[in-house]
Amino acid sequence: MSLQQFNLLTLHEAMDLLGISRSTFDRWRRQKQLPFRKIGKEIWIDKTELELWIHRHATILHNAALLKESVRNMSSGQQPFPESETVSHGRHGAYDEPPLVVEVGFQSRSAQIWTSLIMKELGWFEEELSHTMPGKAIQVQWTDAPNGPELVQGMIGGRIHIASLGDYPIALCSSLGQVLPSFRPVLLACDGKTGAGQGIALVIRNGIQLKTASHFESLTISAVAQSSSGGRMANILQAFGIEDSQVLHKELDDSIVSMMRGEISGSVLNEPYISLARHHGLGRVLVQEEQGDDFLTGIVVDEDWANRHPAVIVAYLKAHIRVHQYVRTYPIQAAGIISRLQGIPAEVAASIVSSVRWDSTLYEKELHSLNRLNQEQSRNNGWLTAGHGIQYRFEYLYEAMEALRLPVPGSALLHEDWAARSLY
Repeated sequence: MSLQQFNLLTLHEAMDLLGISRSTFDRWRRQKQLPFRKIGKEIWIDKTELELWIHRHATILHNAALLKESVRNMSSGQQPFPESETVSHGRHGAYDEPPLVVEVGFQSRSAQIWTSLIMKELGWFEEELSHTMPGKAIQVQWTDAPNGPELVQGMIGGRIHIASLGDYPIALCSSLGQVLPSFRPVLLACDGKTGAGQGIALVIRNGIQLKTASHFESLTISAVAQSSSGGRMANILQAFGIEDSQVLHKELDDSIVSMMRGEISGSVLNEPYISLARHHGLGRVLVQEEQGDDFLTGIVVDEDWANRHPAVIVAYLKAHIRVHQYVRTYPIQAAGIISRLQGIPAEVAASIVSSVRWDSTLYEKELHSLNRLNQEQSRNNGWLTAGHGIQYRFEYLYEAMEALRLPVPGSALLHEDWAARSLY
């Protein structure tokens, strides 16, 4: 008796039905719980279980309505794809629903995550959405936040769906996820990175003399609370004996203005403000961020939202990878976009762009750094940690890589040094 009489599909029938390769089928088995049964040496797929799985993952499959119908047709002995049947996206089609609003949070004031700023200008996210979900009404809104913690608040409130964050706000997300049961932040990909001792620095206003310990004790320093620069503030200032009581919490723009007016001695800044302070002769770098820690940034979403909108996530990550390739290949053009949008001198923007490593993948050493920051955040806020560390899900990134015909890494965490890997 044929196993097809027991409502089972062969491996090749399922692959043809889903329109995927064997490697994608195997990855979906591991990462997306694609149902299957192994009988002897053969792999079979239950039609009913497959239909339920397709329903759960419908948005990541471009023709989900047609796929579901084809499974039912195979169960009744009909052709899976009748010639006269097409997927409708009209009034009674698969996408007969109100527009989906996608709010993207970014920070134009942080150079390491200029990716989303360039993406917005080039319209590549919207372009990828039109390719991934043709006919689907989607309204993309962009929020340029002054700092990462503000985006974290927006994510908790459900207003921000996709956020570009520095490493301390990423760790803050993870810590908050341990005390807020409905908030499940996950890291989807990395963004710009700079090596140890780069990207964050204590900048002191020109004209201030620092010859004795008393000079350091009299300094008034500003920083953005709970940000990547603010989070490193204690380690940077400790070497100079500057107490927390001497630190004012200010936004980056306010800090620059206060330095120009002589109201504060200096500020813990990130790029592009470090380079701008040098370029305009406003201040000098007293010390870079402590050696041993790279400055990392990444893309964070709430896991429940990602589960409901996987195709949107894949579209965003495709655009994300494309922008990285564009910045690496055409750094002068990318710097020109930044210069025009941000009012930054072109030569300053070009220097910053070339100093950042634009890479979406996560390395094991980077995860260790993020987990250490996560523990610091929890201790500083007096929270009991669950000990699960930073949560990440890279199957969406791999989907994007495969869609762009890029080689997919063999493991979720890369162990090699930065220079040994190709970039995404």
